[in-house]
Amino acid sequence: MKSGLAGKIDFVIVVGTLFCASIVLAQPAAGPLDIQGLDQFSVAGVRSRAMGGTAIANANDASALFSNPAALSRLNSFEIRMSGLLGNTARQQTQEWVPYMSNPGLSVLFESLTGTIPTAMDSLGTPLSGWKAVQRQYDNIGPNWNRSSSGVQPLSLAAALPLTIAGISMTAAIGAAQAMNLDHYYQNNNALSPYLGQLRPDPKTITKPMDTVNAQWYKYIRERKGIVYGITPGISISLLQGLTVGASATVLTGSSDDNEQRVERGHLYVATNNKATANDFMLDTVYYQQSKTGTSSYTGKMFAVGFLLQQDRYSIGVTIKPSYTLTRSWEREVTSLDTTRKSFPVRIDSLTTRSYHESGKENLNFPLAYSFGIILTPTDKWTIAFDYEVRGLANMELTGSTFTSSSHPWVNNYGIMRFGAEYRPGSMIALRGGYHEDIQSFSPDGSAVIDEPARGGIYSLGAGIVFDNILIDLAYEYSLLKYEDIYQSNVNYNKKEQHRFMVELAYRF
Repeated sequence: MKSGLAGKIDFVIVVGTLFCASIVLAQPAAGPLDIQGLDQFSVAGVRSRAMGGTAIANANDASALFSNPAALSRLNSFEIRMSGLLGNTARQQTQEWVPYMSNPGLSVLFESLTGTIPTAMDSLGTPLSGWKAVQRQYDNIGPNWNRSSSGVQPLSLAAALPLTIAGISMTAAIGAAQAMNLDHYYQNNNALSPYLGQLRPDPKTITKPMDTVNAQWYKYIRERKGIVYGITPGISISLLQGLTVGASATVLTGSSDDNEQRVERGHLYVATNNKATANDFMLDTVYYQQSKTGTSSYTGKMFAVGFLLQQDRYSIGVTIKPSYTLTRSWEREVTSLDTTRKSFPVRIDSLTTRSYHESGKENLNFPLAYSFGIILTPTDKWTIAFDYEVRGLANMELTGSTFTSSSHPWVNNYGIMRFGAEYRPGSMIALRGGYHEDIQSFSPDGSAVIDEPARGGIYSLGAGIVFDNILIDLAYEYSLLKYEDIYQSNVNYNKKEQHRFMVELAYRF
């Protein structure tokens, strides 16, 4: 579609700045659903969770199997424990637009405010049409959204038994625990393709300034629900007084339900230098919807080696996890509903539906990870814990991917710090609290520092109660992640807030 216009390249570039997010590979935030959620690792052990996730030198029960198997040596009797989690997650996105003085209509359209503008008439009182008319949305979808979900999940089940064989003290353990929580959700009610308003790495320009720019405008949702569990046997062996070494092997297995939805909102035509007789853009109706629903299954093997040096007033722990591969196999049904080419009015029974099946496989090759932990016990009542963990997510290599253009799709080579404390006013109760960083594997769109990951924080409280051989551990976590996707025309404010309640029951024989 051509416009007989004087070419003003600078204006074309400005028009490009008025577009918001789109699902293109160069924009991670609104990219297709592939490996989202696989960077969300879980910490087993409710006592450790209450103390900010500190576990490398801090674990003192059967759940040490999942963090530092060397710490299993702290057990003096056979123990079995199980835990569960009740969680609520609230997500929201708020979009703020900056009207451009030469063409404020686009920002008004994307903010769903065109309904407040009176209908323009010609000199004969006839409503204007085509390019001259006020361009209004054909639906009632607004730019902002919020969503809340709740659920109960099993967290861990473990048993550990101290043994002495040939004069060597050791502890054997086996258990299953949540290794990754795959829950993920993203929505953008003002997605565009092609996307022209990106800030990084460079704003896109129009190669043919005399052409009208065409863009598809739609609502996009992606969602994943699932868990990867690890089945883990492990052992710790005392080498010297106060020094133990441990090892574990984990078989990873899990599944998720995957869903993508696209609802077309219209087709935009953007022109240049057209203000003398018309608007600079026009919106056409488009009747198209697409859904992609399916499942993914996950398999892999992971190993860990741990060390623990335990003294009267301090302990030092180290855990090393060699590189490993997690395989995702997926299949899904793609269904589209299209009436764009049909004449109006279109009846419900004349809709055209198309569907087909897709499947594939990807390998996520995680690099070497290591953790360091230390605890201090200045008095018999106080324990202060600190952990530092490095996973090197930016070095994760993705192979066999159908969707992601990069073999290293994640950012974040930062280490994660965790802090916790425990106060024991008596032999039957312990009070706990902690904090740890929540550094994401993605960088917000338009980030001032390229590849700087989004950051949040997790705060925790908890308590431990002892009744003879029965132990009850309670924990509460509050997490908050806020980040901004910044474009040349608007800012999308994203927020994720979580509340988690955990309980763990144990019996020592």
